[in-house]
Amino acid sequence: MNIEELGFPELKGFKLKRDMAYNVYKAAVRYRTEKKDHDLNNRVLKTIILHFSQSQRQLAALNRKLLASQHELENDLKAAAGIQESLLPQSAPNVKELKFSWKFFPCQSIGGDIFNIFRLDEDHMGLYILDVSGHGVPSALVTVSVSQRLNAQSGMLVKKKQDDPPRYSLTSPSEVLQALDEEYPMERFDKYFTAVYLIINFKTGHVTYSNAAHPAPILLHPDGPPTLLTEGGTIVGMGGIIPFEEETIRIRPGNKLILYTDGMTESRNLLGEFYGDLRLQQTLDAHKDLPIDELLTRTHEDMMNFGEDEPLGDDVTMLGVEFV
Repeated sequence: MNIEELGFPELKGFKLKRDMAYNVYKAAVRYRTEKKDHDLNNRVLKTIILHFSQSQRQLAALNRKLLASQHELENDLKAAAGIQESLLPQSAPNVKELKFSWKFFPCQSIGGDIFNIFRLDEDHMGLYILDVSGHGVPSALVTVSVSQRLNAQSGMLVKKKQDDPPRYSLTSPSEVLQALDEEYPMERFDKYFTAVYLIINFKTGHVTYSNAAHPAPILLHPDGPPTLLTEGGTIVGMGGIIPFEEETIRIRPGNKLILYTDGMTESRNLLGEFYGDLRLQQTLDAHKDLPIDELLTRTHEDMMNFGEDEPLGDDVTMLGVEFV
């Protein structure tokens, strides 16, 4: 029974007013609730934006630090590469009986290959090439240290003091490798290296060498097949397990001697095939009549063509001597 049925027509509008008031009340409650939710959402959103902004600033600062560190590391590597490069021959020695040429391609800015040519006295040239295991800074540090020990002016390995004139004697190649083997044990440096050391008497044409498990130098003859110089011993760093031997050979005008590191023969093509010792020997022999500089250039080009100009996986070094 509603108000009209009770017979109070003057109260007819009361229900409508009451319903309107209730609806206004519900709307007010809903508004307050939604406003609170809206305010809460705004606060949460502002907090998220603030944290995101702070994270972005922190990330940007971290990136700046990383870039600065990377830039510093790159500068250090460039400086190290400059030091290593300074240890290589800056120009070919002026000896009328000999012509020299070389190619040096580290696979990184610094590497584990190094070589040098230096005059020992008025009749003799010293020459070495070595390849330290691994790549990068650790290997380069060993190459720098070894090259300093083999320096004819400051190092004491290639010459021995004596009382009688000329107050020194030349250390034989096998003795040089033996001394290096004692000074650079693998357990101390966590590195080993292969090497060849030669003494060339350019007056008589005699070459004495010793090979510490390095790829055998290739001796090219004007009228015959190549000869490999294999006499020596094991890798440097093994602690004298096998004594180093040496050999003396006679070089004549027209001969060319090629030393190289295994990055040359272990270069691969897209099929995974190695350039290899045999192909290197055949390439050198096929172009042996070229001057020594052109011979090395042609051989390096053949290796790169074989690998279809793929990036080098190891340091590549070639050192050539022509006897004129």
